Amino acid sequence: MSYANKHLARTLEQQHKRSVRGLFLKIQDLNNDCTLLRKRLEPHIDLTVYTNAIDYVNQFVSHTTILNLKFITNTQNLEVVVLHSLLLAHIIENEDAYSFKHEHTLLQGYIHEIFALNDYAKTLYTNHQEKMLHYMESHPT
Repeated sequence: MSYANKHLARTLEQQHKRSVRGLFLKIQDLNNDCTLLRKRLEPHIDLTVYTNAIDYVNQFVSHTTILNLKFITNTQNLEVVVLHSLLLAHIIENEDAYSFKHEHTLLQGYIHEIFALNDYAKTLYTNHQEKMLHYMESHPT
Protein backbone atom coordinates (compact mmCIF):
# COMPACT_ATOMS: atom_id res chain seq x y z
CA MET A 1 0.00 0.00 0.00
CA SER A 2 1.46 3.34 -0.97
CA TYR A 3 2.08 6.21 1.42
CA ALA A 4 -0.73 8.26 -0.19
CA ASN A 5 -3.26 5.46 0.36
CA LYS A 6 -2.18 5.00 3.99
CA HIS A 7 -2.41 8.74 4.57
CA LEU A 8 -5.86 8.89 2.95
CA ALA A 9 -7.07 5.93 5.04
CA ARG A 10 -5.76 7.54 8.26
CA THR A 11 -7.37 10.87 7.35
CA LEU A 12 -10.72 9.22 6.63
CA GLU A 13 -10.54 7.28 9.89
CA GLN A 14 -9.82 10.46 11.88
CA GLN A 15 -12.69 12.25 10.13
CA HIS A 16 -15.04 9.37 10.97
CA LYS A 17 -13.96 9.44 14.63
CA ARG A 18 -14.63 13.19 14.81
CA SER A 19 -18.10 12.79 13.29
CA VAL A 20 -18.98 9.93 15.68
CA ARG A 21 -17.68 11.93 18.66
CA GLY A 22 -19.71 14.90 17.44
CA LEU A 23 -22.84 12.74 17.29
CA PHE A 24 -22.39 11.59 20.88
CA LEU A 25 -21.76 15.14 22.05
CA LYS A 26 -24.94 16.28 20.26
CA ILE A 27 -26.90 13.52 22.00
CA GLN A 28 -25.42 14.62 25.32
CA ASP A 29 -26.39 18.24 24.65
CA LEU A 30 -29.96 17.19 23.82
CA ASN A 31 -30.15 15.12 27.01
CA ASN A 32 -28.95 18.14 28.98
CA ASP A 33 -31.56 20.32 27.27
CA CYS A 34 -34.28 17.81 28.15
CA THR A 35 -33.08 17.72 31.76
CA LEU A 36 -33.22 21.50 32.01
CA LEU A 37 -36.71 21.51 30.49
CA ARG A 38 -37.89 18.86 32.95
CA LYS A 39 -36.46 20.86 35.85
CA ARG A 40 -38.42 23.89 34.61
CA LEU A 41 -41.60 21.82 34.66
CA GLU A 42 -41.09 20.05 38.01
CA PRO A 43 -42.20 22.90 40.32
CA HIS A 44 -45.50 23.14 38.42
CA ILE A 45 -46.42 19.46 38.12
CA ASP A 46 -46.90 16.43 40.35
CA LEU A 47 -44.38 13.81 39.19
CA THR A 48 -46.14 11.06 41.13
CA VAL A 49 -48.88 11.18 38.49
CA TYR A 50 -46.29 10.08 35.93
CA THR A 51 -44.78 7.21 37.94
CA ASN A 52 -45.63 4.58 35.32
CA ALA A 53 -44.12 6.60 32.49
CA ILE A 54 -41.00 7.27 34.56
CA ASP A 55 -40.75 3.57 35.48
CA TYR A 56 -40.95 2.62 31.80
CA VAL A 57 -38.15 5.02 30.88
CA ASN A 58 -36.01 3.92 33.84
CA GLN A 59 -35.90 0.39 32.41
CA PHE A 60 -33.54 1.71 29.74
CA VAL A 61 -31.37 3.95 31.94
CA SER A 62 -28.29 2.27 33.43
CA HIS A 63 -27.32 2.56 37.11
CA THR A 64 -29.49 5.63 37.80
CA THR A 65 -32.87 7.13 36.88
CA ILE A 66 -34.09 9.55 34.26
CA LEU A 67 -34.74 12.05 37.06
CA ASN A 68 -31.10 11.87 38.13
CA LEU A 69 -29.36 11.24 34.82
CA LYS A 70 -25.68 10.45 35.24
CA PHE A 71 -22.93 8.53 33.50
CA ILE A 72 -21.75 8.99 29.96
CA THR A 73 -23.32 5.66 28.96
CA ASN A 74 -26.70 7.30 29.58
CA THR A 75 -26.13 10.91 28.59
CA GLN A 76 -24.62 9.96 25.23
CA ASN A 77 -27.14 7.22 24.46
CA LEU A 78 -29.59 7.80 21.60
CA GLU A 79 -32.25 5.59 23.19
CA VAL A 80 -32.09 7.51 26.47
CA VAL A 81 -32.51 10.90 24.77
CA VAL A 82 -35.43 9.53 22.75
CA LEU A 83 -37.07 8.22 25.92
CA HIS A 84 -36.32 11.46 27.77
CA SER A 85 -38.09 13.48 25.09
CA LEU A 86 -40.95 10.97 25.00
CA LEU A 87 -41.42 11.31 28.77
CA LEU A 88 -41.45 15.10 28.49
CA ALA A 89 -43.95 14.94 25.63
CA HIS A 90 -46.20 12.72 27.73
CA ILE A 91 -46.01 15.09 30.69
CA ILE A 92 -46.71 18.21 28.63
CA GLU A 93 -49.61 16.52 26.79
CA ASN A 94 -51.27 15.64 30.09
CA GLU A 95 -50.86 19.06 31.65
CA ASP A 96 -52.62 22.30 30.84
CA ALA A 97 -51.41 23.04 27.31
CA TYR A 98 -51.67 26.80 27.69
CA SER A 99 -49.46 26.85 30.79
CA PHE A 100 -46.61 25.08 29.05
CA LYS A 101 -46.87 26.46 25.53
CA HIS A 102 -43.27 27.70 25.50
CA GLU A 103 -41.98 24.41 26.92
CA HIS A 104 -43.97 22.50 24.29
CA THR A 105 -42.36 24.58 21.56
CA LEU A 106 -38.88 23.92 23.01
CA LEU A 107 -39.58 20.20 23.23
CA GLN A 108 -40.78 20.05 19.62
CA GLY A 109 -37.48 21.63 18.58
CA TYR A 110 -35.54 19.04 20.61
CA ILE A 111 -37.55 16.19 19.10
CA HIS A 112 -36.90 17.57 15.61
CA GLU A 113 -33.15 17.66 16.39
CA ILE A 114 -33.28 14.10 17.72
CA PHE A 115 -34.98 12.89 14.54
CA ALA A 116 -32.24 14.61 12.52
CA LEU A 117 -29.49 12.67 14.31
CA ASN A 118 -30.00 9.53 12.24
CA ASP A 119 -32.64 7.57 10.35
CA TYR A 120 -33.31 5.24 13.26
CA ALA A 121 -34.29 7.90 15.83
CA LYS A 122 -37.83 8.48 14.56
CA THR A 123 -38.56 4.74 14.41
CA LEU A 124 -37.14 4.34 17.92
CA TYR A 125 -39.37 7.17 19.17
CA THR A 126 -42.50 5.68 17.58
CA ASN A 127 -41.77 2.17 18.87
CA HIS A 128 -41.13 3.36 22.41
CA GLN A 129 -44.22 5.57 22.31
CA GLU A 130 -46.40 2.53 21.60
CA LYS A 131 -44.60 0.37 24.18
CA MET A 132 -44.83 3.08 26.83
CA LEU A 133 -48.58 3.46 26.31
CA HIS A 134 -49.01 -0.30 26.57
CA TYR A 135 -46.85 -0.38 29.72
CA MET A 136 -48.89 2.39 31.37
CA GLU A 137 -52.18 0.65 30.47
CA SER A 138 -50.98 -2.64 31.95
CA HIS A 139 -49.67 -0.98 35.16
CA PRO A 140 -52.49 1.17 36.51
CA THR A 141 -51.63 3.43 39.42
